[in-house]
Amino acid sequence: MPKLLNRLHRASRIGYTALCVWLRYKGPQWWDRFRGNDPDARDMRGIHQKNADQVFNTAVAMRGMLIKMCQIVGTRSDVFPPEYVSTLSKCHDQMPARAFDEVRDVVESELGKPIGEVFAEFSETAIASASLAQVHKAKLQDGTTVAVKIQYPDIDHIIQTDLFSSRRIAAIYQRFDKNPMDFLPLLDELQRHLRMELDFRREVESGDKIRTLFEDDRIVHIPEFHHALCSRRVIVMEFVEGIKVTEKDEIDAAGIDASMLMPRLMRAFNKMILAFGFFHADPHPGNILVTKGDGGSPEFILLDFGLAKDLPDGFGMGIFELMFSMMTFNESAMLRAFKELGFKTKNDDDNTLIHIARRMVGRSDSGSFQGEFTEEMTDEMFDAIRENPVVEVPTDFVLVARAFSLLSGIAHTLGQSANALDALGPG
Repeated sequence: MPKLLNRLHRASRIGYTALCVWLRYKGPQWWDRFRGNDPDARDMRGIHQKNADQVFNTAVAMRGMLIKMCQIVGTRSDVFPPEYVSTLSKCHDQMPARAFDEVRDVVESELGKPIGEVFAEFSETAIASASLAQVHKAKLQDGTTVAVKIQYPDIDHIIQTDLFSSRRIAAIYQRFDKNPMDFLPLLDELQRHLRMELDFRREVESGDKIRTLFEDDRIVHIPEFHHALCSRRVIVMEFVEGIKVTEKDEIDAAGIDASMLMPRLMRAFNKMILAFGFFHADPHPGNILVTKGDGGSPEFILLDFGLAKDLPDGFGMGIFELMFSMMTFNESAMLRAFKELGFKTKNDDDNTLIHIARRMVGRSDSGSFQGEFTEEMTDEMFDAIRENPVVEVPTDFVLVARAFSLLSGIAHTLGQSANALDALGPG
C-alpha cells in the first residue's frame, strides 16, 4: 500500500505541474486570440521563467527521475528556451542526502556481507549526494580510505513510476495541443541515459577507460576502483581530495600555478574529444578537483563518469574543422564541417547553417572566433537553431558544445579563457 500511495502522489504532483505549465502557455494565447492580437508577438520570457521555476521546485521536492530529466533539459539548449536551460541546469548542485539506514541494506545486499566484515570504518554521514546515489567515506579492513557510492534503494521503482506518468502526460498533451512539442524523444533519451547510469558497472568501465587514455600523462587522475567490491548498485573507489576547480583563493593558497589551470584543463578535454573520441561529458565544477603537481603545475581529478561517452569516428576532426573554419570564416569549410558532424536542414538549406555560424561569431567578444566556445556563443547558436528550420542536431554535438561551454564558464570564473585551439599544443 505505501508504494501505491507513493505512486499516486508522484503521478498527481507531476500531472499538476504539467497542467500549470500548459495553462501558463495556453491562457495568454487564448486571451490574445480573443482580443485579436498576434500570440506570437507576446514576450514569453517571463512565462518561461515561471514554468522553469515550478518544474525545478517539483524536481527538487520529488527527486529521482525528475532531477535527471531536468539535467537533460539543462543540456538541450537546441530545444528549450534559455530560461529552462539556466534554471534546470542547477539540478547538478548538491541534493539532500538520504538517511544512512535507507542505504545500508543496499551495500550489504550488493556485497553479500555485513558492512562490518568489509569495512573497518564507515561514516554514516554522506559527503555527497545526487539524484540517483550518495557517497560515504569509509575504511577497508586493511586501513585503505575509500569512497563508497551507493544507489538509492527505491530508485528503480521511482523511475518507472515517473516515466510512466510522464509518458501518459506527453501523450495527452500531444493529443489535445494543435502544435505540440514532441516530448517523447526526450523521454526516450532520458530512458537510455538512466538505463546506463543505473548500472554502476558501466561507470566503472568508463572511468577505467579514461584512466587508460591518460596513463602516460599525469595531467589527469582518475580514482582507482576496487573492482571486487563494485557492483550494479555500489562503487567502492579510491578516496581522493582536491580543491574545487573554481575555488581560486584556495588554489593560490596551495601554491598551484593558477595561470596554467585552463590551458592544461583544455588540453585534457581536447585529448578526449578531438583525439581519443571518448570524453567526460559533464565537466561542471563539482566534477573537477585540482591538486598540486610537479613545480606547482595543476593536475586534475575527474569524478562521476555516468555521462562519459563515445564519439563517432571522425567527430573530433569535424569539431576541429568547424573551429578552424570559423576562425578563418571559410564558409564552404563551415558547411562541410557542419554536415560531417551530422547537421541536417529542411530542403538542405545551406544558408541556415551559415546563418547559425555568423550569429555565433557575432556574439564573441572580439567579433571573430578565437578558439573558445563561450557561453554567449553557444547560447546564440542554440537560439538560432530554435528559430530556424534545423531538423536534426546531433546529440553528440550538443554534449560537446555544452562541455566546452561549461569549461568556458569555469575559465571566466577564474578570469581566464577556455581556448581550445591554443590548447592543442603540448603543455
